[in-house]
Amino acid sequence: MKQFLIILYLISCIISFRLLKHKCVHDQMKQKYKYKSIPPDMESLDIRNLQNKTPRNMVITYDMSYFSRLPSHDSNKQLIGLCENALQLAIDYFSRLIKIIPKSEVNMRYKSSKCGNVVVPQIDKTNGKNSDLHLYIQYEMDLDSQYYASATWCQFLDGQGPSHGLINFNFAEIVNIELTDYIEYKNLIEIIIHEITHILGFSDDDMPKWINSKGTPYSKPTITQKIRGIDTLLLITPHVLEFARKYFNCPTLPGMPLQNLGNQSSKNSHWENTIIQNEYMNASVSMTQAYFSGFTTNLLRDTGFYAQIDESMEEQMFYGKGKGCEHVLSQCRTSTREFCDPKTDEKLCDFYHNGLATCTTSQFNDPGCNNLYTKPEYKCWDVNSDLNQNQFIERNGIYIGTDSRCFNSNLLSKKIQKKNERMVGYCFKYECNANGQQVTIHIQKEKIVCRNNKEKMTVQNYQGYIECPENIQEFCGFKKICPNFCSGKGFCQKNKCYCIKGFSGEDCSKKQKL
Repeated sequence: MKQFLIILYLISCIISFRLLKHKCVHDQMKQKYKYKSIPPDMESLDIRNLQNKTPRNMVITYDMSYFSRLPSHDSNKQLIGLCENALQLAIDYFSRLIKIIPKSEVNMRYKSSKCGNVVVPQIDKTNGKNSDLHLYIQYEMDLDSQYYASATWCQFLDGQGPSHGLINFNFAEIVNIELTDYIEYKNLIEIIIHEITHILGFSDDDMPKWINSKGTPYSKPTITQKIRGIDTLLLITPHVLEFARKYFNCPTLPGMPLQNLGNQSSKNSHWENTIIQNEYMNASVSMTQAYFSGFTTNLLRDTGFYAQIDESMEEQMFYGKGKGCEHVLSQCRTSTREFCDPKTDEKLCDFYHNGLATCTTSQFNDPGCNNLYTKPEYKCWDVNSDLNQNQFIERNGIYIGTDSRCFNSNLLSKKIQKKNERMVGYCFKYECNANGQQVTIHIQKEKIVCRNNKEKMTVQNYQGYIECPENIQEFCGFKKICPNFCSGKGFCQKNKCYCIKGFSGEDCSKKQKL
């Protein structure tokens, strides 16, 4: 155990200089721990149907007893608390999102001896949990892979969905999260939500198990088609297909593409990164703001396992929205804001105006498709940004904070005897009016009002100009950063913090008496 603690310390020293670069390894974990789906107890299933039970908010329980093998001291208690807090917030998220008809007590009994590395208690085999999904939580020290957590189901009931699942925390990465770094903690919560969504059915191996409105498996939930020269799996289930056709404004879209690049850890079990980005179910975690969109809620509807998915929790995305069949099926066009040209667009704002970005590709992008990715050190809402220095504030009028966004600009204070710089992404405080038709941008003590798309605005006491958003109404609909990132005690949903039990307030910072 001393050796384990020394490894933890060395890792924390090494990766304190690394960025959060989580890559989902769900499929890899699925191969490591192989489980087969089982038929439900038919007698209890008949009773369940005859009773026609009223759907309830999904109840997810969990077992963290595996962590008891860690020595009991403060640093480990903090580590366990960090994992459990993120887990509880993710569970609360799904309790709000999903209504489900409860499984019978018999069907909630576990039928095997282990779930992952966790030895399942005998009582879980004889007494079914009064929940809709029971999770066993373990940890590993995986130095070879960049992931914070991974998940899979351990017991799956045909026609009903998962009853038991496994979440694995990778301490090689988790140990580096600072308890006071609410930005990184926000990312961890998003990762846990992502992984539980895999357990709930977002996996290519599980798609043949999904059931239609008649309660039988889909005859053909997916098709394969070449897109940009790559064999791509397309999901053609009804809710997803209808939503995708409307979203992209492509009435003839054959299906919604799944991730077609990457290794077995990412391929076919995530949304295709080239056509939608910053979605919770992309293969890599968003370095800025993630959206739990209608693509994923409709996928959960199409599994057939859940009575209701709360439509009000769908977050509006804009990447690729309304761009037609060409955006999904044809070559990437740098004439649209979704894609960029490294020769001309380097250091402009990213699609969602989160910060100064670099024009590059990623391992999950189709060839020839470059995107503007916000540089981690240049996020407009991160007070630790490299831009949050007096030289940039005085020279370019920038502002860093949760009420700041990126605007392409070459503003330069007239106090500086220098010609205008080239256009780059700079951060400024902003607000939209009530109807989202205009944006007020603050340049220190000065301000300008954008009423026209892409209008170039001059600013008093500054050389150069600032460019208004390409689509002001769309810009004003972008997801905002929640106050203080919900203080690590809540999750951010549609610009509002939802606090964990025991905390309240606009930013979840007020501790309640229980």
